[in-house]
Amino acid sequence: MQNTIYIKHEIANVINIAKIITIHYFEYGKDYKFNGESHDFWEIIYSDKGHVCITRGEHEFMLEQGELVFLRPNLYHNICSDGKHAANVFIISFDTNSSAMRYFEDKVIKIPDRLKGLISQIIAEGKSAFILPMPDPKLRELIPKEDSMIGAQQLVRLNLEQFLILLLRHEQQTKTNYQFFTSKSKFDNHIAAQIKKLLEDHLFDKITVSQISEQLHYGKTHLSTAFKKVYNRSIIDYYTFIKIEEAKRLIREENYSITEISTILKFDTPQYFSKRFKQYVSMSPKEYLLSVKID
Repeated sequence: MQNTIYIKHEIANVINIAKIITIHYFEYGKDYKFNGESHDFWEIIYSDKGHVCITRGEHEFMLEQGELVFLRPNLYHNICSDGKHAANVFIISFDTNSSAMRYFEDKVIKIPDRLKGLISQIIAEGKSAFILPMPDPKLRELIPKEDSMIGAQQLVRLNLEQFLILLLRHEQQTKTNYQFFTSKSKFDNHIAAQIKKLLEDHLFDKITVSQISEQLHYGKTHLSTAFKKVYNRSIIDYYTFIKIEEAKRLIREENYSITEISTILKFDTPQYFSKRFKQYVSMSPKEYLLSVKID
């Protein structure tokens, strides 16, 4: 019997990441300053919360929340806080010789919401794959974990490659695509996103699941189920989480006392605020302030 001949197609790689050099998620205080540097690999800086001052070559600009800047190899750069506001920043550096990266040279891009989850995945897999102690800007080597989950290092690379490819597609898009809810999962995503926006819009207020139900005209059970399915946490858990994250920023800026921050974020009492803060951060508000102080 004659063997059937098949042609094996070689997959084209648009972007191939050869090596990961560093992975950081910094929570900068308002007075943070870094001594500038240059190096022979790519670096991405993403402002997750707040904004930071970036020096790129001879030019200085403000990187706003939700924006990402690409730093090509051998380009001098620096980063610092503005002296008034705290900020959360994700930084990853890597080696690649892919020609498609030329598009990103020195670009600042507003990241679409649908791609932000990939950044979270890169951070999560990075923590699984490597020993990432308290963020240290002087860290020069990634140390693999002996007990890391299978494939964690590879998923860091794959998630980063996927993020860059999808960002290229987004940049090439010339017109808006209208979304039609052709499946229950798409509808759940739509509802969950509406809930998330309501919670974030009421960060400095109080809003209950009942009030959200009234505003969106869906039952509480439906809303709670959809949100948990999409974000893997309850509505109240997420609401508390973003309030604590905002509390961390306010603590780092040192413009308000712990009691004042508790009031600003509408916690019932300072004692309850401290209790919830410790549940999410594993340290008290005062201990957190001491941990981010510049030596």
